[in-house]
Amino acid sequence: MKKILLSILFFTSIITLSFAQQDAETSMYLYNGLYLNPAYAGSREALNATVMYRDQWVKMPGAPQTASVGVNSPLNNDKLALGLLYSHDMIGVTKTNSVSADFAYRIKAGKKKDVTISFGISAGFENYVANLNGVATTDANDPSFEGNNQNRWLPNVGAGVYAYSNKFFAGVSVPYILANRLNGPSALFATSTGIARQYQNLLVTGGYVFELGKKVHFVPSVLFKYVPNYAPVTLDFNATFVFIDRVWLGVSYRLNDSYDFSLAVNLTKQIKIGYCYDLTVSPLSKFTTGTHEVMVSFDTWFKGKKAVAPAQMKYF
Repeated sequence: MKKILLSILFFTSIITLSFAQQDAETSMYLYNGLYLNPAYAGSREALNATVMYRDQWVKMPGAPQTASVGVNSPLNNDKLALGLLYSHDMIGVTKTNSVSADFAYRIKAGKKKDVTISFGISAGFENYVANLNGVATTDANDPSFEGNNQNRWLPNVGAGVYAYSNKFFAGVSVPYILANRLNGPSALFATSTGIARQYQNLLVTGGYVFELGKKVHFVPSVLFKYVPNYAPVTLDFNATFVFIDRVWLGVSYRLNDSYDFSLAVNLTKQIKIGYCYDLTVSPLSKFTTGTHEVMVSFDTWFKGKKAVAPAQMKYF
């Protein structure tokens, strides 16, 4: 058993140094759009703050743990919006703390001007720390771990487009564009293969609101994640039912990975809380009891200002 646990720790560390999970997973992306796309800033037409914590693959040594705090708001002219996002991610023997500022420019579209198209950019930095001396290997001469502890400050930028109305949302984003090197000689914006570096992730999201009755709505959505040439496609399919505009019950399937079950409640018009449990169905299910994710979101409106898209406030 000790050898198995040690192998798992080694495995999770290698994941971080390569490409499989540089951007942390999130199951409740429906309520946490700023984490995926800078163009999401301001889309709730309120000053919004969202806190999220995710404990992935419980009981597995070195498994990912992620926390984030995001704040975003439109400005008074409604065309501009700003956001700020802090995230902390641990996996294996690595830790990453990142801060990014988001800027979005929004225009109205459609015959009734009821569709908003937002163009967003983000800029920030992260502190990447890897204690590779804490990883045991069977080869004492493995060059990958010869005194290669890392503590790096890495800049990055991202971009995205997000369109939404009171019935749908759709977005495309690349949260990290620069391919910073994570080990070896200090070199930003690395492009060589065969080294540990950051990789660009293409994220595509979309969802629609169907009215099943005055008090029941159905919100299917999808999250598509792609790392060109370096990792398999990740697909999340989500089906959420909203009852009396207050209680959210959702189920998701992450391709070849997990089934996810979520519950969110609008405690007031301003406060939403949520919980999600991911049931792992991949080979890792032998070593974990699943994943827990919690979320708290708070909205506040400026004095004298009403929400532009009330249904948007309820469902996305």
